[in-house]
Amino acid sequence: MKEPGKRDLSIDYLRTTLTLMVLGHHSSLAYTTFAHFDKQHMFRSTAPVVDVTRWVFFDYAENFNDVFFMSLMFFVSGLFVYPALRRHGTFGFMRDRLLRLGLPFAFAVVILMPIAYYASWQLTGRSTGFVDFYRLLAEGGFAAGPPWFVWLLLFFDLILALILVPLRRWMPLAERSVASLREHAFATFVIVLFLTALVYLPLLSRYGFGAWTDFLTSPFSFQISRIGLYALWFVFGFLIGAPGIAKGLLACEGSLARHWRLWIWGCILAYNALVFIPRWPLVRQLPASTQGVLEAVLWVISCVASCFGFLALFRGIELTSRPWMNSLTRSAYVMYLVHYVYITWTQRLMLDLPIHASIKFLFVFLTTVLLSWLTAQVVLRIPKLKTIL
Repeated sequence: MKEPGKRDLSIDYLRTTLTLMVLGHHSSLAYTTFAHFDKQHMFRSTAPVVDVTRWVFFDYAENFNDVFFMSLMFFVSGLFVYPALRRHGTFGFMRDRLLRLGLPFAFAVVILMPIAYYASWQLTGRSTGFVDFYRLLAEGGFAAGPPWFVWLLLFFDLILALILVPLRRWMPLAERSVASLREHAFATFVIVLFLTALVYLPLLSRYGFGAWTDFLTSPFSFQISRIGLYALWFVFGFLIGAPGIAKGLLACEGSLARHWRLWIWGCILAYNALVFIPRWPLVRQLPASTQGVLEAVLWVISCVASCFGFLALFRGIELTSRPWMNSLTRSAYVMYLVHYVYITWTQRLMLDLPIHASIKFLFVFLTTVLLSWLTAQVVLRIPKLKTIL
């Protein structure tokens, strides 16, 4: 049980783990077997830097992350929305979010992402210097890169805050309903699974898996097929967090936390079903459209199972406060904002060296974690930035 006045280690450490998974995800993209680099249109590449050294295991590991971790990031972010609205009020909350999310996003897009993508630009064979490259970006529209999550989270925050203004009187009823989920983890899973399929599958069918677009203009980009998915998980997190995370579905004594081992097994089985069932000879004999539907359904099951599995794990196991983990937790937001610069240039440094992909990945990941953490230590010593970040 969390002591009054103290931060909840389980949610803090879950958020930190997801941030490290983002760093690992981006560190591995240069070394997947499906990676390709388009010299004519570098933003159509699978990653800013693509190495000749590959390892098929990274296909498996990278896809595991991709299936669920951003949905869970939106869920965790949504947990704290209603408590913040109660503390600050609607306009105070919106002002706080614009400061905490809007300003860092603008800095990341205008300063950090051009530096990160210049490593990729050099690989296109063009001799343009950084200043000319920056001018081309400014004229054509800056690329958001990984900070797309920050602007989309800000958008969800602002929209939800406005929607709640006329609906605030219904929140006590919503809180009581959410608190009743404490012993109904599996029923909640089934409902969320249905809703996830409802918001994701139609957009996937219409726009495909990898299509991105801009909201009004760059750099406000998002993956079209997943916009409903992320909105759903954000709202789900908001509802679960409304009565307090110690109540309802995430109660440490609730059925989700008590049976965390079963949920982890469900997560593992669901993902391996997604990976291997579509490869069965019997399945490959089915019409292509049927195969596509089957894989999409398995993707949804794996997404929801992994989200519930990680939530059950972090709420179910007994965590001990560790100084190094606490430091990473405090630094996680800054690390997320700056990590892409270190990843692209470290991958650029390791490019084409005759070293196994696993060693390259490990070097890139550990270097990125260290340099991102050190950057956070410097940034968080600046009083005005510390209050924002």
